[in-house]
Amino acid sequence: MDNLLINVTRILQNPVFLTKNVIKDMQILPSFSIIMEVKILHYLPNHSNEKEMLERMGLKSIEDLFSDIPEAMKADGLKLPPGISEIEVLRDAEENMKMSKGAGDMPMFLGCGFYDHFIPTAVENAVMRSELYTSYTPYQPEMSQGILQALFEYQSLMSELLKMDAVNTSMYDHQTAIGEAILMSNRINHKKLFLIPDYITLDKLCVIENYIGGAGIELKKIPFVKEKGTMDLDALKDMLTDDVSGVYIETPNLLGLFDPGALLIKEMLGPRQVYVVGVNPMTMSIAKPPGEYGADIVVGEAQPLGIPMSYGGPSTGIFATSMKLMRKMPGRIIGATKDELGRRAYCMTLSTREQHIRRERATSNICTNEALTSIMANAYLSLLGKNGFRSLGLQLASRGRYLANKINELEGFKSPASDGHWFNEFPVEVDVDVCQFLNTCEEKGVLAGINVSYEVDSLENIFTVATTEMHTQKDYEKLLVALKEAREVCQ
Repeated sequence: MDNLLINVTRILQNPVFLTKNVIKDMQILPSFSIIMEVKILHYLPNHSNEKEMLERMGLKSIEDLFSDIPEAMKADGLKLPPGISEIEVLRDAEENMKMSKGAGDMPMFLGCGFYDHFIPTAVENAVMRSELYTSYTPYQPEMSQGILQALFEYQSLMSELLKMDAVNTSMYDHQTAIGEAILMSNRINHKKLFLIPDYITLDKLCVIENYIGGAGIELKKIPFVKEKGTMDLDALKDMLTDDVSGVYIETPNLLGLFDPGALLIKEMLGPRQVYVVGVNPMTMSIAKPPGEYGADIVVGEAQPLGIPMSYGGPSTGIFATSMKLMRKMPGRIIGATKDELGRRAYCMTLSTREQHIRRERATSNICTNEALTSIMANAYLSLLGKNGFRSLGLQLASRGRYLANKINELEGFKSPASDGHWFNEFPVEVDVDVCQFLNTCEEKGVLAGINVSYEVDSLENIFTVATTEMHTQKDYEKLLVALKEAREVCQ
């Protein structure tokens, strides 16, 4: 008991101190946990040490720490209402939540990168395992074989889908993957001009500009043929001068249309010019993979592969490249090897490219990845299997054609012909103001699509409609009625 009192005294003086003997002795001191809890509260915001710390720094107040900030930029306090109790906060939050409507509250036909696909319960069950759910960058392979194997499997599945040699364990999202691809292109050929599509979302454009601004890389946009919804190949040929580092295209593009020109671009590029392709990985169920038509880098958004929409994130940015360019690739790469006993083992590899070793000479400053959502994609693809994945893709393409034809039959609407090149998303042109029209559809209980004129000015009165396996025939009927009635209201 004397030893116990000595240990408790040490703990009260320094709560970090804890020994195996103390843990055993805790069984005979029921009040011990109460003492520890009260004492540990000492390490929450502690004003008793504030004066001593300020004196050691030669300061008089906390405000002196921020003296370098100009007075004009400082806020004059926070204009907050008086505090309320926890139960009042919960009641207020519940009332506000009633105003929100999710994908399950009304038929939703939004797409443009995020899609409402069915996620098997087994996916969530797999990633809720504690060793995966709390995962972080696995720097200690001997302690992290499970997550390393799961990420290796993600890389392998994605490599098979895209027909690319190497895939990293993920980027933050599609947007950052594009920015990293442009920087990687610059590392390959040191050229400062990069070509991107005219039809690209503003969020992607903003992230790209933030990524490449410090590198001094200039962007130029490839014109599109509005009537076809695809890029102008003749214009692209004229733009491919010697100072061009590379070309980025998306297929499907902003309008949901496959771009036939994607199959021809590699042949148009000069030596060391880099071809970057952005894809929706779900389309790989039926479409030709970019590795088969010469892509040097492939990027995309893995959200359709078993990752919830969750108000727009977190998601997983896909990044793949060829074997010869792998050492230039950013992000984590997991490799398979053997341990000293000859057993299969996994580890992070090619780490000489990374910021924790190479510092400012690293291929990227990305310091983590979307490990959990990557494992979700791994679980999803594993559950579907090759045949299930292709079957789902055929169903989505069939649904897209069915719905496009039905909308095209409505007066005042124009959607692609039945022989058009699209997957489950397509553009629709309406003869009224598209913003007012879509708002009216929402008032009628349908999220009919996304106004792409917000993204590209030339796409006036055009919106995109996306359909998935989640939609029923009743949802389609409700959409068609809403489209017809909303147009009449907006005329």
